[in-house]
Amino acid sequence: MSPDKLAHQSSRPMTLLIVDQEPLVRSELAQLCRRVTDLQVVGQVESGCAAIDAAESLSPDVMIIDVALPDMSGFDVLRGAGSLRPLGIMTSRQPGFGDRALAEGAVDYLLKPVSADRFAHAIGRVRQRHMIEEAAQAQLTRTVLGLLGRRPKLLVGERQHRLYPLDVEKIDYIEADGNYVTIRAGNQEYISRDTIKRLTAELSAFGFVRIDRSILLNIRAVQFAEPVGHGTLAFTLSSGTCLHSSKTYRDVILGILPWRHCRAGADI
Repeated sequence: MSPDKLAHQSSRPMTLLIVDQEPLVRSELAQLCRRVTDLQVVGQVESGCAAIDAAESLSPDVMIIDVALPDMSGFDVLRGAGSLRPLGIMTSRQPGFGDRALAEGAVDYLLKPVSADRFAHAIGRVRQRHMIEEAAQAQLTRTVLGLLGRRPKLLVGERQHRLYPLDVEKIDYIEADGNYVTIRAGNQEYISRDTIKRLTAELSAFGFVRIDRSILLNIRAVQFAEPVGHGTLAFTLSSGTCLHSSKTYRDVILGILPWRHCRAGADI
């Protein structure tokens, strides 16, 4: 798809932060940015610390970062630009940083002085990545909103010879335990004479996903997830519990949570 068509599909302009210690270079980059209709410069800074502060306060979609800054390297800025790390384009007057820039997660690398054609190509690559990530986030939002709109369902759990009706939305996860399952909700545990296989089919429409042969996880209970290699994830729940998925269920997990389109998801 051409850059112009991609630009027209974007819901809003991409915001961009320029990071370079040379005023003339910042001015030249700003001029190149003004030629792009779906790009808005939201700030210009000359140091690494200022760049990280600006990234946290302005939340730019893109950062153009010089490798050589007065207080730290541009790669330090790329790594430290906050939890919502912007897409990075690295720049330098030296030609030897291209491989490292891509290895550090930058979308592209530009050799200064930056030509208009090469700049346009880099912005095209950033635009494509930005749209993919926006689409993935929109799909995740639709999935969660769809789940939240469903009617609550109850399971019955037993503890100390008492029966408790349990709202499935408040269950963190369910774990196979011999001929029973253990239902965990916050710091409480219940047992039920049921099977993971049957509960997986019954609760999939309510946001539960099988992450391991013996674990059925409620995605509402997940605070964040981290790739840990070989197609597996570590899920940290709001309760503080950490659960690990198995490679066997990788495709099932990604079918519900489209993290493969996110930067960290590339490691899954």
